[in-house]
Amino acid sequence: METLLTESVQNSLGHFMYHNAIFMCERLCAEFPSKTNMQLLAGCYLHNQQAYAAYHLLKGTSMAQSRYLFALSCFQMDLLTEAETTLCPPNEPTAEVPNGAAGHYLLGLIYRFIFYILFI
Repeated sequence: METLLTESVQNSLGHFMYHNAIFMCERLCAEFPSKTNMQLLAGCYLHNQQAYAAYHLLKGTSMAQSRYLFALSCFQMDLLTEAETTLCPPNEPTAEVPNGAAGHYLLGLIYRFIFYILFI
């Protein structure tokens, strides 16, 4: 059943049916609560321009992909320092930026906007 719901969510996202994807993913998380399913729900919220919902869902998560999605939601809500801290935790100097090149690109955007705010 979990696999069927996950495929239904992915299918809805692929067909740009974001409200349906959110509904199905909320049912998925209610029946099968897991970090992976919560991450999928946060992705659905981000697709539907609901960064605030993804922000509250992912706050305090530690999985790399969840950290990236959380930083993306922070960026969309103009919480730039929180997004930077999520991608590059100050207490873990050796931590890698999550999600590879996409994470580095997001970090570059964050730094560009911070520079713009501070110096222009």
